[in-house]
Amino acid sequence: MMPIKKYEIFAFLVAALFFVVGLGMWIAFWPIFNSELRANYKLQANADGSLKYAAFLYANPPMKNVMKFNLFNVTNPDEVKYFGAKPELIEVGGYGFLESEQKKYYDFSSDKTQMFYQNYKQYHYSPEDSDGGFSYDDNVLFPNSIGEGAVATIFGPQSEFSETAQLIASIGLVMVGEYPFISKKVKDVLFDGYEDPLLSVAHSTLFRSIVTIMGYGDQLNYIPEMRTFAYLSGYNNSYDENYWINTGYEDFSKLGFVESWAGLKELPASFWPTEEARRIKGPDSGSLSKLHLTKDDELPFFLSFMCRSFKRTYWQENMVDGIKTMAFAVPHDEFDTTLEENAGFRYKNLENVDYFPEWCNEKTSSNSSTDCQKTANGTYLLPPGLFPLVCYPGHNAQPPFTVLVSPPHFLYSPPEVQHKLSGMSPDPQKHKPMVFHQEKTSGTALQVDVRFQVNLPVVNNKKTIMSSQMPNVIIPLFYEDSHAVVKDFVMNTVWLGVIIVPRIIEYLKFVLIFISIVILAVLLVIRARVKGTVTVV
Repeated sequence: MMPIKKYEIFAFLVAALFFVVGLGMWIAFWPIFNSELRANYKLQANADGSLKYAAFLYANPPMKNVMKFNLFNVTNPDEVKYFGAKPELIEVGGYGFLESEQKKYYDFSSDKTQMFYQNYKQYHYSPEDSDGGFSYDDNVLFPNSIGEGAVATIFGPQSEFSETAQLIASIGLVMVGEYPFISKKVKDVLFDGYEDPLLSVAHSTLFRSIVTIMGYGDQLNYIPEMRTFAYLSGYNNSYDENYWINTGYEDFSKLGFVESWAGLKELPASFWPTEEARRIKGPDSGSLSKLHLTKDDELPFFLSFMCRSFKRTYWQENMVDGIKTMAFAVPHDEFDTTLEENAGFRYKNLENVDYFPEWCNEKTSSNSSTDCQKTANGTYLLPPGLFPLVCYPGHNAQPPFTVLVSPPHFLYSPPEVQHKLSGMSPDPQKHKPMVFHQEKTSGTALQVDVRFQVNLPVVNNKKTIMSSQMPNVIIPLFYEDSHAVVKDFVMNTVWLGVIIVPRIIEYLKFVLIFISIVILAVLLVIRARVKGTVTVV
């Protein structure tokens, strides 16, 4: 028997050490790594009340968010107004804004499982982020939202106004200068606000006194509280109600999930008629996510701007600043209210107008079981790709007029919707709504693209001079295209801590085990050769 030499013992010990370390990495790294990820991602406060790192980043999102507003200019207003012609639209913009968020007045529940905050948002016009050739002082000609809202309220099928009051209102709208289309500066239309003659008259003491004396005082409740009008009036430097969210302290799978919004566990019945539609699902705006994403994941989130929950599903792989991501997007069926599972999001269509008869006829002829009158009150369904905005954006309050939300250029709608107007050119790459580019392991959203379009239903109403010749049509007002990318220090942290370190460990464990096997193999070969030499001698 050959004696064991010291170098063989040393080599064997080195091989054993490499093998044990490599095997340990194989078995223990990911459990330890995932445990550290969960510990670091939980939303917690320090003993002095300050926020720990993850909670601080959540309260002060480290992202540059450029929001571009693209407005639709109506080029044939007289033809539409007097002859019911198809509206011809030209897209103008985008007008760039830098959006910033900060969660203020945060607090934690006594058991550390919930976090409270108010999410304040600011918008600053950014000429350098605006498309060339456009100025914030540009004029745009667009449908008169306040006037159309007044027509729907005063002259609609559900109106509580008498025929005499309607006659007076019809004449009064013309006398005060309310027209189906108006021209204003972009800055006034978006945030700054402009004086509307109807709002000015409606809020005057003289008008309110006359209406009260005539016995119509109850109708004053229909007047919006706003004194000036803008699409996003009062939204700058405001917060979208109170939040309580899950910190992930006890159940990490619930990290960021909204526990209550505006003091509500579910949305009001005045928003959505079904329990499923009223449910508040997932994190606020989808800003937090699960770990280790797969293509089969469905990620819910609550968007207060639209006062409803969505889900996002896997769409495609992308690269963001050199980091491989999985893009999760809100799918087509989330905007399809013809589906029974989305019945709670259907437009009530109290005016009972068939806005798209061509689509209705096509659906009925291709499927005899299809009935285009399927809303809860028996009125016409809207085609896929449209649902109502039931709240004032981000607030537990009714909107001042009826609007519908869709992807830009009616991307998710059938051709009958897109061809109802001139100027619609949907592009899946440019107009796909709400896309989250997330790093697979940590779930971190490195880039978020949120796009949505606001549309105004316009009705042909013979009871009013203002709309007696107008077509029944849904006209886009504007769409918003938000492009948010995390700042470099977050990108570097994700790159180093979530990609490079695991990759090094992944390679190192194989290298160590391979080296240990090579060392043992060399030892065996050496011993075999030495033994063979001794035997021959």
